[in-house]
Amino acid sequence: MARHPHSIHSLATSLRQLPFFSARRDTAGEARLYVQRALNAAAGERYDVALVFCQKALAAAPGDLAARLLVGRIYHHAYEDVDRAIEAYRKVITLAGYDADNPYCLAAREALDALVRNAEPET
Repeated sequence: MARHPHSIHSLATSLRQLPFFSARRDTAGEARLYVQRALNAAAGERYDVALVFCQKALAAAPGDLAARLLVGRIYHHAYEDVDRAIEAYRKVITLAGYDADNPYCLAAREALDALVRNAEPET
């Protein structure tokens, strides 16, 4: 039995339209993969590489709190860039909806508090 290329093409086209055969990207999974790579780079003290992976994670999933928290920690601890660290921590807190039960929000608040305490002049 000979196959007709047109019928195979139309079958493939119709299958792509079914809900279980979606061509959508798994943005959350992609973001997790980039965050894992960022964590590995940060563990190896390759902070510039870690930030690139964080940016890729955020491009895939802009609300990814793990990537945003890691950006804050890198700026805070590795680069000692207080302004960028504060900006990143505040973004985590905002995106988490100020939810004290959210572990990323809690970690960002604690880090922000530590930055503020360290920035205050001693009397």
